[in-house]
Parts: sequence; structure tokens; C-alpha cells
Amino acid sequence: MVQKQRQDAAINALRMIPTKWAVIIVVAIIGYVLLQPQVNKWFGWSLPSVASLVGDEKPTSKTKQEKPNSVEKTSTPKSDSKQSQAAVEKKSDQDDSRSKTPTAQPRVSDQQVGAEPPSEKFHGILVEIGRNRFESPAGLVYGPGSEEGHRLKHIERHLEDQPKRPGLHGVFDGDMHAFLVAIDDAYSRAKSGGKGTKKIPDQGSTIYEASFAKPIGFLGGQEGGRKRQPPLKKLRVVVRGNSVITAFPFQ
Repeated sequence: MVQKQRQDAAINALRMIPTKWAVIIVVAIIGYVLLQPQVNKWFGWSLPSVASLVGDEKPTSKTKQEKPNSVEKTSTPKSDSKQSQAAVEKKSDQDDSRSKTPTAQPRVSDQQVGAEPPSEKFHGILVEIGRNRFESPAGLVYGPGSEEGHRLKHIERHLEDQPKRPGLHGVFDGDMHAFLVAIDDAYSRAKSGGKGTKKIPDQGSTIYEASFAKPIGFLGGQEGGRKRQPPLKKLRVVVRGNSVITAFPFQ
């Protein structure tokens, strides 16, 4: 009823307007009706429809239902995304906490302070018995001393040739573990007076010498270079008491 009254009022108003202006208004209204949706789409505007201007537009049930559904569709994934992100961040923090937690390090004993201990867990043969002191299975003790600061460091020099060193330089053909095993063998055989061994007292020290069936090294240094590094089958071990002073292959 109300709509009919509004339409009659609009027709009466148009009758009172000159025909020329009435035509212009009608054309403008038609143009507005046709262009309003496109203009809103192109420019993102929210121009009202003609029906809403005259108060005839009523919200449909579909419009009322779409709004909450739209909110639900956008909010639900967002909530799930936040929960998922929170779970990932929590796990990441736990992982970082584990990675940043310092692992238990072996305690450096007071006996090792002040000198560099031998590498590779005492070369797989020695046992720590005191302050920077290490004992072999044969009872030989390696401790601080020599220009290198430790007898083990001094003996390591005989694992490599020193071509510029004046005179002779016995070089053991093997690693430190094999060298320590050979020293123990030569010392034990010479101490017991085995065949091919010697035991020589020398001003408070004792020199033990032992021969091997196969070459254990070669002659290095400047003299060894001139002789083309001949192979060596003998090992000399110098001790004071049971403490090693030096050990090296010799001719």
C-alpha cells in the first residue's frame, strides 16, 4: 500500500515538471540504474541503488545469512593458523633450548693444568697418573720436560723428517700410537737382556737399544738426505729411572 502511494506521488510530481525536464530526469534515473553496479565494481564505491534511495529495498534472508558465514570462513582458518603457528613456535623454542643447553664437558683435572695433554685420548695406550704425567703399559712415564714442554711433544718430532736439521735425525715410520708401542717393546726386551738389545748406563740415565726384524723408520736430517734416507731397524730409548727422556730410530 505504501509502495503504491509512493509511486503515485512520483508520477504526480513528474506531471508537474515540464516535459523536457521530466524526460531528462527519467533518462538520468535509467542511466543511474544501469551504471550504478558497474561504477561500484570499477571504483570500489558504494553508491546506493535507486530502490534504497526511495526506501523500497529490503534485506533478503540470503544477505543476512552470508555475513555470518563470511565471518566464520575468514575467522576459522585464521584461528587455526594462529594455533598452528603457536605450536610451531613452541616446538622451535624447545629445540633452541636444547641446542643452547651446554653439553656436559669432561672436567679438566688439576693434573693437566699448565701443559698441553697428549691428543687422541692419550694415544690409546697411555694412562694419566699425575700432573701431566702419563704411563705406558711397560711402566714408562712421559711427563713435562724438554724444549717442547713435554716429553711426548719431543718424541713427536721423530714422526717427521727435518731435512734442514744438521747431522742425523731418526724418523719413525708410523703414527704416535705405533711409536709408543715400539718404544715399550724395545724397552721391555732391552731391560730383560733379550737378544739383539743393549743396556748402557749414562750419567744418571740409562740407554736401552733394541733391534727389529723389519725397518721401523729411516734416517733423516741433512746427513740422512745425503745418504738417501736409508732404512733403520734399531730403536734407542733414553730413560732416567722410568721416566722417558727421548726415543728415536737409529743406525
